[in-house]
Amino acid sequence: MADTLAGSIGVPVPATPGPTGRRRLGDLLVDSGLITAAQLSQALTAQQQRPGGRLRLGQVLVELKLADERDIALSLADQLGLPSVDLAKRTLPPDAVRSLPQAMSERHGVCVVEIRDDGKAVLAMTDPTNVVALDDARAMLRKDVVPVVGLESQIRDQLKRAWSLSADSAGIVAMTDQMTIDDVSESLDSARAVEDAPTVQLVNRILTEAVNLRASDVHIETQRDSLRVRFRIDGILRDVIVAPKGAAGSVISRIKIISGLDISERRVPQDGRTRIVVDRHEIDTRVSTLPSLHGEKVVIRLLTRGDDVPTLASLGFEPEQLTAFRHALSLPQGLILITGPTGSGKTNTLYAGIHAILDPEKNIVTLEDPVEVQLPGITQVQVNPKSGMTFQAGLRSVLRQDPDIVLVGEVRDAETSELALKAALTGHLVLTTLHTNSAVAALTRLIDMGADSFLVASSLVLAVAQRLVRRPCRACSAPYVPDEATLSLLGLSVADLAKGTPTKGVGCPDCAGTGYRGRTAVYEVLEVDSTMRKILVKDPTEATISAQAVEAGMQTLRASALRKAMAGQTTFEEVIRTTTSDRREGNACPACSRPTEHGMVACPWCATNLESAQCASCQRPIDDGWALCPWCRTAVPEQRRAPTMEA
Repeated sequence: MADTLAGSIGVPVPATPGPTGRRRLGDLLVDSGLITAAQLSQALTAQQQRPGGRLRLGQVLVELKLADERDIALSLADQLGLPSVDLAKRTLPPDAVRSLPQAMSERHGVCVVEIRDDGKAVLAMTDPTNVVALDDARAMLRKDVVPVVGLESQIRDQLKRAWSLSADSAGIVAMTDQMTIDDVSESLDSARAVEDAPTVQLVNRILTEAVNLRASDVHIETQRDSLRVRFRIDGILRDVIVAPKGAAGSVISRIKIISGLDISERRVPQDGRTRIVVDRHEIDTRVSTLPSLHGEKVVIRLLTRGDDVPTLASLGFEPEQLTAFRHALSLPQGLILITGPTGSGKTNTLYAGIHAILDPEKNIVTLEDPVEVQLPGITQVQVNPKSGMTFQAGLRSVLRQDPDIVLVGEVRDAETSELALKAALTGHLVLTTLHTNSAVAALTRLIDMGADSFLVASSLVLAVAQRLVRRPCRACSAPYVPDEATLSLLGLSVADLAKGTPTKGVGCPDCAGTGYRGRTAVYEVLEVDSTMRKILVKDPTEATISAQAVEAGMQTLRASALRKAMAGQTTFEEVIRTTTSDRREGNACPACSRPTEHGMVACPWCATNLESAQCASCQRPIDDGWALCPWCRTAVPEQRRAPTMEA
């Protein structure tokens, strides 16, 4: 097997390397035994018949699962006597990578790894038998080229990094210097739009990079003396470029044009939609503009496509939580509540649930503001308050459309909540969202909004609270021990960590040095059973509902997040950032640990005397017979025995 070019790029390589002869890639792979002649024929046929442009043979083999790209690279290196290079955890000099035009590098699947001291250029190639690529590289670089074999995906990632907006700041400044009002005026007429105009190029690069970096939102902000672009990646905003302010007008106008907005109106907010194409994939976007002090701000939301809706199993539910959610979805009627703050993944959970029960025999209607995910097979209705199409009016009309399942985007007022509850009570399965901090609070919120407690008890079948936590980067994660302050906030000790496998990313090119890549959800799932219904009718307070939920085995958000942190699926720092302590407002009984409220003199659950259990000032435990609190010198009132209560 060929030597592997690892670590430093300066490892010696053959002085006059290159493929012997002009044998084709497919023949070499057949000779190496990696694929058969029949598989090669299958791949070549698929390559010729593929719509939307031909892929390289190696890509087709990987796509058809006939070979692994790493095996292809190693086989080529062995057959041709060339070194192979692992670019996964290496940051290449951007200037070296950009010494070849981006279009040429992407077309041939090549990447300049470095310019050596002897003046030769080390060129990573997916197909070293491509003599055209070698000749083009020599002519463009005006240097001798030393080919090495690289993985297709790694070369593609390196090209994206080198040509990213943040790495090409000089090119961005040069591009913005060329921007003129003519760019925008020409692009007003799609037939005359010039795709190589600086404004069009910059907007295309911003959107393409946002998709490549898995951004959920693009923020384009006009500052006092600059144009700032930020991406929200894994829930955290990240600076991408700061361009001269002179580019702001052209860039924002271009975005308005492709979104169908009025470029002459800058004084009022506007909303629009558009569809962009990146790497042959169509992506729907929602565009919002907002007038600000120094100019307009634009936020572009990259939406999930209907065919990209995740499965329920991939969302992050614990096994027992997933079972409860699937059971609720299988019921013929009832109300399912999904709660959490903006950006916590509620829409994904709703659509994953709808997708799981999608059936031609069921009439599924959604009422949303706005419709973010277009899912085939269901009827989706856009709320438009200006035309009178409110959630209340829409829900009344939807219920006359013979629905089996109704998805209401959000419960915002008493009337909508009452309609949703009554719909759930009259033979419909209703899914909706609510903004509360926990699943327990969702039940009391409905009652606080004016819904009758008996109606909530009769209709509600499940309440789910959720948050999104970042995952450690797989490329650079390693075992770690959180600091003492973090462990103290979570009520853990170092000894507790032995029960799990905590990991944390140290930072690498794959995660842009953050240590995190991707997100998963943590859930709090509260099933409304017969016991909970009795409590909702008799004593619907958060303390009693919470106590019963914990008694029934509900796993809180903090507990779910800790479980994932112990398993290495997130970090303890993320647990603190995204979830709150399970200690609710008020106190906890020192005997049974169930929640109690301020002013209680005895625990309603176990009859423990609460007056003498803790200091009224600092809440620390007080022993019977003490005259004052030894920690804060607060006088302890005369001890009284709590009245006898039945458990």
